Amino acid sequence: MTPLQPRSFPDVDAPQFAMCSYSTPHNSIYDDVEQSAKVGAAAVGLWEGKFVDGEDEKLLELMESRGIATSTAVPMRHSILGIPFDLPGTPKEPEARTELICRSIERLAKFKPAVIAVAPGTSGNAEHPAGPVEALVPNLRTIADVAEAHGVLIGFELLAQRRGNPVYEIPMIVDVIDEVGSPNVGIMFDVFHSWPEPDLLERIRAYAPYINSVQVCDAKVDERGGFDRELPGRGRATAGPIIKALLDAGYRSYWEMEVFSDDGSYGNDYPDSYWKMPHLDFIRETKEEFEKLYVAALTELRAEGRLG
Repeated sequence: MTPLQPRSFPDVDAPQFAMCSYSTPHNSIYDDVEQSAKVGAAAVGLWEGKFVDGEDEKLLELMESRGIATSTAVPMRHSILGIPFDLPGTPKEPEARTELICRSIERLAKFKPAVIAVAPGTSGNAEHPAGPVEALVPNLRTIADVAEAHGVLIGFELLAQRRGNPVYEIPMIVDVIDEVGSPNVGIMFDVFHSWPEPDLLERIRAYAPYINSVQVCDAKVDERGGFDRELPGRGRATAGPIIKALLDAGYRSYWEMEVFSDDGSYGNDYPDSYWKMPHLDFIRETKEEFEKLYVAALTELRAEGRLG
C-alpha cells in the first residue's frame, strides 16, 4: 500500500526550509519559532519535550502570527523500542511506550504537522541492535490507527545500523511499513543515518513514494558519536547528492535540518560544537549551507534535462 503524502509545494525553486527544535538545545520553543521566522524559514520541527504545559494555544498563536508551519512533530518519547538517551522514567516495554506515543499524537495533531515522527529504536551498538524487532509491526499499527483518527501522518524514521537500529536500510523499513498496511505511515528519511547505505541514490528513486519527510545534515569524516554532525555539504559532503536524488524522485515537502553538535548537553563537549554559537547564527548558517546545495542540485538536474 503506497503511503499518503503530506502537502506538496510545487514551486521547486522555493525550498521549504525548516529547523528541528532538537537542534537548538538552548532555545525555548518560542525562541525556535521567532528565530526561524527571522531567517525566513517555512516551518519548525516541534519537539514536545520543549512544550510548556498549558501553553499549546499560546504556541499556536505565535506560529500563526509569524507564518511558521509545523514540518515534523516529535512526541516527548518517540521510539517504540528503547534508545540510549531515553528520558528518566520512560518505560522499556514497547506497548507502554506506544501508549505514550499515542497520547502525544492526540496533543500534537492540533499543530497540523506534515508528519509525526516515530522511531523504531536504537541500542547504540550495531552488533546488538534494539529489540524485540517483532514488536515493531503491531505497535506501529496501533500508532497508525490513532494517527489516522486524528488526521495526521506518521514518518517512521529510518535510523542507522551503526546506531543499533534493527531495520536500517530502505527495503527493510519498507517491509515493516508494508506489513503494517496503513497508508498513514511512510518513511522519514535522514541524511545522517542513511548516507552509508549501499546503492542509496538508486533506492531513493525506487522507493520515493514511501518517503514522506526528510531531515538534513551531513556526516563528519571522523564521527565521534550520534550527536556529532555537520552542516549540509561539509564533512563527508553526502547531503548534496542525496538532495539531488530526492528532488529527481519528486520529493516536494519540507526540508528539515537536524544538526546535532554536542556541547556537553548529551555528555560530550566537542570543542568545535555548533551549539556553542548563538542559535540564531547557527540556524542562519545552516540555512545558507543547505540552500547552496539545493540550488546546485536544481542546476545539475536542469542541465541534465531531468527537471523543467
